[in-house]
Parts: sequence; C-alpha cells; structure tokens
Amino acid sequence: MHIPFCVRKCGYCAFYSEPIGQRDPQPVLTAILDEFSRYAPTESVRTLYIGGGSPTCLPPLMLCDFLAALTDRIGRPEEFTVECNPTQADEKLFAALRRCGVNRLSIGAQSFNAEELATLGRLHTPAAIEQAVAAARDAGFDNIGLDVIVAIPGATRDTLARTLDKAIALSPTHISAYCLTREAGTPLTAAMEAGRIHAVDEDEERAMTKQVWRTLSAAGFGQYEISNFARSGFECRHNLRYWRNEPVIGLGPAASGWYRGRRTDNIADIDGYLERIHSGQWAYANIEQPTAIQIAGETAVLGLRLTEGLSAADFQRKTGFTLDELFADAIAAHCQDGLLERTATHLRLTERGRMLADFVACDFATA
Repeated sequence: MHIPFCVRKCGYCAFYSEPIGQRDPQPVLTAILDEFSRYAPTESVRTLYIGGGSPTCLPPLMLCDFLAALTDRIGRPEEFTVECNPTQADEKLFAALRRCGVNRLSIGAQSFNAEELATLGRLHTPAAIEQAVAAARDAGFDNIGLDVIVAIPGATRDTLARTLDKAIALSPTHISAYCLTREAGTPLTAAMEAGRIHAVDEDEERAMTKQVWRTLSAAGFGQYEISNFARSGFECRHNLRYWRNEPVIGLGPAASGWYRGRRTDNIADIDGYLERIHSGQWAYANIEQPTAIQIAGETAVLGLRLTEGLSAADFQRKTGFTLDELFADAIAAHCQDGLLERTATHLRLTERGRMLADFVACDFATA
C-alpha cells in the first residue's frame, strides 16, 4: 500500500508523493480501503507492506486507525511492515503500531554521514537513526530493517565503511543496500548533469558494491538477493514475493500490482485517484496481461536476483516451461563466461554474475 505523502521530497526520489501539509490525507486512506474492498481476495493475506512516501508522517492516530481498519478486514498478516523516516521516530507511535499488529519496521537510514544525507536532501541526522532504532526496540520491535544507499555523490569507501559499521552496530535484522539510481527529473540528477555534483564513477561503484557484500557477509548477514541482506530467518517475506513473481495487490496512488494475471499501475495523481475510486472505477493508469512466454521471462529475470537463484522445478510448475526449453542458449553462454552456474536443482548467478545481473537479464527478459 502506497501512502503518497512525505514532509518534503528528497532530492534523489522519483516516487510519486506530495507534501503532507498541502492536503488532508484522510480521503486517500479511505479510498485505499475502498479500493481494497473491490479486490475481495479469496486468499489469505500473508504479507502487508505500508510504504510511501513516508507513512509515519501521517498524524499518529490517523495512521493507527487506518491500520486497525485494515486488520479488521484481513486479520493480522504473518509479516506486517511499515516504513519509517528517522525524523518521525517516536516510541509512543511505535508502541501504537505494535498494538495494531505491525511486526516489522523498515527505517530509511540511507547514510550515517551528515554530508551525504545533505546531498540526498534527507532531513534526519545520523544520531536520529540511532534514536529511531532505540525507540523501536523500546516499543518491542525485534524485526528492524535499515535502508542504505551506496555510491552517493561525494561518498568514498571510507565513508561507506563507517556507514556499514554504524548500521551493523545497531544490530538490525535486515539491511537493504541499493546503489543510487539517477532518476530523470529529480534535483539530484539535474545537479549531476549540470556538473554541480559529481557522481561516483562506475568502477568505484562496483568496488563499493563488493565492499558492501563482503562487509555484511562477514558480520553475519546473508545476502539473499543482490541488494538485500538479513540475519537467518529475517529475510523480507513481502519482497520475496516480488522476486518469486508471486501475486501482490497494489493499492493507493502510483501503486503497482500483479494479481490474477494482470500487471497494474495506479494513476500517479491523488486527485485523479480519488475521482476514480469515488466514481466506482478502478484507479489503473496501465493494465497489462502478459503472455505465458512473457510471464516466464519475468519469472526468470526476477528469480535470478535471488542468491539461491531459480529452482528449475518451481519455474516449470509456475510457468509450464522448462528452463532449457526457453533459455538453453543463454544458459550455455553465461555458464561458459562464468556469469551463471547450475546446481542439481537451481540456476543462479555467480558472484561476478551478480555484478552484471542486468546484462545477464537481457537474455532472459524475452524467450
């Protein structure tokens, strides 16, 4: 569920959101509940992820009432995650979230370097991250994830090492570490294109990526996906649904879903979203119904991001095709060049292959 509000948009962010001070968020929350009712899923809801934007920028009572309304309809999922901005961390809010059934927090740390946070346009300080984790623990959370951004302009391997050390010292159960993406139309990308800020070059970005992998692995975090690391048993179940190409309902402005054979993208506009929901329509801006071959390609591309790779048996069960039936040439070529390897049960990227995952994926995107 996408809560499309934040206090202020960060300079690198291309996700759709609006400043919360410009409108009342309650009509959006009510519309999201209405939208969910239209799906009327017959399956039990196993995971629920409330993201944004920044869900915790909502008034605490409003957010908790919304979550309570959700769990009244679906029960309490096995994994119930809410994203949290460190500036909005508060033990009372966290305790209220726990009472609503939330059992996992994802805290947007991004960096423990003040200059790098300023470059990103983040409002929090490194100290605020530590305070957020402490408040979460005091409220009873034992499943806490931290997000870190790699290759921020101005970052070095030394500053990255300090960020990783500080993140590890907080003993989270999960760390996501994504390289900064240059998103068109964002202030940070414009500054880089104008030469006011200098991006980290590709060779240094690869070196930093390897540094993340080795540092977190040495600290006991298993790399279960290219950019995601977890203590054993704390892998994010919701995100695993994406990488395994399993059904997900997307709710809210700009949310994406993959459900009952359709890929959907909701309109990225609050007024347009409200108008459609209020008039009894779906809020889709795009609907696609992939062919069986396209689904197989998507399943392969997503599954190869997992460290365990693609289970040959699961792939055939889900798609009706064998891996060799569709990808024999690509598999042979990339096994030969050292980017893929086969086990008795799986096809997976090698460490070098994970560095070049997008290159490999091109040969699996379409059969």
